[in-house]
Amino acid sequence: MKNLLVPVDFRDPSLKAFRVACRFASDQNFSIVLLNVLETPGLLAEFFASGDDLVRITDQAKDRMLELASRVKEEYPGLKISTRVERGKPHQEILEVAEDIRARMIFLGENHQGSGAEQELGTTVYHVTLKSPVPVLTVKGNIEKLGDKIVVPLDLTRSVRRQLFSALVYGLNYGAEIHLVSVVIGGISIKDSRIYQRLKAAKKSLEENGVKCHMKLFERSDTLPYIRVLEYTREIGAGMILVMTHEEGYTYDNYIGAFAHHIINESEVPVMSLTSSASKKHFGVTIKGIVDPLGMLFAT
Repeated sequence: MKNLLVPVDFRDPSLKAFRVACRFASDQNFSIVLLNVLETPGLLAEFFASGDDLVRITDQAKDRMLELASRVKEEYPGLKISTRVERGKPHQEILEVAEDIRARMIFLGENHQGSGAEQELGTTVYHVTLKSPVPVLTVKGNIEKLGDKIVVPLDLTRSVRRQLFSALVYGLNYGAEIHLVSVVIGGISIKDSRIYQRLKAAKKSLEENGVKCHMKLFERSDTLPYIRVLEYTREIGAGMILVMTHEEGYTYDNYIGAFAHHIINESEVPVMSLTSSASKKHFGVTIKGIVDPLGMLFAT
């Protein structure tokens, strides 16, 4: 079973994520598991709550979930949707359910707002994107062009191969146009830089596999790289950004790279985030006959 996990709290951002997931699942023959987590703030709160209260709240949540699932059946009559209600910390329950149902992707609505939004990701988004074993799509902003053009920021780390393969999956299976982008670091000219050669090779590999691809390399400037990427995304009217949450090889579990953190926070379009483990899965898609003469898509 090819499952997509969609956590919902009945607020607008999670409902938008549900709509995106429905469209995605319908196009690609996936099933959806809707999850509502009844947050328990602590052991004492649960201890003093009566059993009747817990049953009543849980039943209300189940009814709302079934109603939500039934509302989309008219638009997507063949779509399979199941519902679950769990109790606990949202990010922990989301990750546990994702593993339990062998989810291929998680769709999250972005809820964080206010004066600190530029610095702080919402707790649930942060922890899920940090530790998810599968790709996470943080749904935000304009979703109309989702999947038409995808911006893929690249660097010189080893994880670029997995990031490129994920881009290849999207390009071949969802008809996306891939835009590779990076920034020269140091005083070297663009054409003499290693990242320029990396982008050229990546573009060639994607094109040889039938994916329409463009590349953009910015010269060094005082503008921060993540700002350049966000500006470029707006400039070309891209519908999604695909980032790695941190460099492959990090051994600690409480870090999202500053670049990815800013992209997820400040992007005006949905962001697909990949951990190193998530990028190995590629949504369970197997592609045969891949051309990879330059070794850009697979690690040797």
